[in-house]
Amino acid sequence: MSDHHRWPNAIQSLKGGGGLISGGNIPLRVTVYFANFGLSKATAYLAPLLLAARLDSSSYGVIEYAWSWSALVATVLTIGIPAAIPQLSLLRRPVPVTDIMILCVAGPGMVLTAGSAIAAFVLHAPTQAVIFGASTIALAQVALTSYMRTFSHRNLAPWFESISIYGMCVIASCLALIGLGGIVSLGAASAVVSALVVVSALALFARWKGAGLRNRLQSAIQIGLPLLTFTLASIWATVSGRIYVGAFLTVEDLSIYSVDFRVASALLIVHNIVATGLFARLYRMRSRLYDRFLGYYLTAIAIVGTVMIAVFPLAVGYVHFRSIATNQMQAAVSLFPVLMLQVYGWGAWASLELRLARMRRSAQAARRAILLMVAIATLVAGLGMQGILNLKMCAALIALQMLGGVAIQLSTLWRRGAKMPRSATAVAFGAALISVVGWFIQP
Repeated sequence: MSDHHRWPNAIQSLKGGGGLISGGNIPLRVTVYFANFGLSKATAYLAPLLLAARLDSSSYGVIEYAWSWSALVATVLTIGIPAAIPQLSLLRRPVPVTDIMILCVAGPGMVLTAGSAIAAFVLHAPTQAVIFGASTIALAQVALTSYMRTFSHRNLAPWFESISIYGMCVIASCLALIGLGGIVSLGAASAVVSALVVVSALALFARWKGAGLRNRLQSAIQIGLPLLTFTLASIWATVSGRIYVGAFLTVEDLSIYSVDFRVASALLIVHNIVATGLFARLYRMRSRLYDRFLGYYLTAIAIVGTVMIAVFPLAVGYVHFRSIATNQMQAAVSLFPVLMLQVYGWGAWASLELRLARMRRSAQAARRAILLMVAIATLVAGLGMQGILNLKMCAALIALQMLGGVAIQLSTLWRRGAKMPRSATAVAFGAALISVVGWFIQP
């Protein structure tokens, strides 16, 4: 297909895909959308790296650990309700959902705030206080993101997707500016911010509570709860590495892992833009054409990933991260190719999720992926409790989890009749290329 046909189709997908763009000056709206989307993603990408440059390894490592746990905690405590909002509002007679979304923040948020306050001021456990506080902010993130996407607030949605990152970055930066750095101050501040979020949610709930809340809430739970397993599997694939490192290794190891992971994640910026902007077109695409497109895409990002691996040892010499000690820079360089392999697998995983959803086989693939995750978790926990686990070994096991999940997705599609040989070949080529290049640049 020529570029002459592709650009109008891309515009059409933006016009018709979820109401992203409608009416008015289409070229201007497309430009504003992509500029806003790119800026929001760049901010979410750079903010943690700026923290890594300013904070010590203890504070930065705990924040990354809290972000990982908060994504899981917020998803579990909202019990799938945010995922049900589109069906309640768009696919049937519209049902008021504002009070339901606010309740998703206020209800679990009160429990988390109490836990954060007790951890910070009674038990003197600042790490737990930060985790609870970040989880409260993540509740607001999950609820607002679902609401903004459902009602097509296209320029606000990308910013709300990263509220937890922005919130913790602002808290940590403000504390550093006034000379109150350190994990103890961060724990106390997290508890205070968590309380402010809950108080705001309660005030809004009192204002927006509507009739029939109980019945509407039950409907939301009935729709959303079955989707929870699939959502948790996707989130766990992304955050499990930092959780394992934080649980079984040192906070210095966690800082190294997190910085490398954040830098490697730049590989997926293009994926985020394409997957969002061309969602409708990609979703409707026939499997054979999608296979060809995905094969080219995965090959291209594998090549980009190898370039990033080659450049990384030079780049870290010019950028100083306070969270990584000078004598640990070689460890960061050595780990980076393994993290790039993880991120490459993550990109393939996310791309194949779209096709699985199109073929209505997401739940089947998720169940098989969960079995793999349980096996990897058992292995990591066993090695960690015996003191055998090290940073590179842990990262390699997570990369294996990612690539194993991709193999499960391809196998599930193959059994459904959606054979994707080009994509499978591209994944194998990309994984091999990244591994070989990474091996040769080892310090």
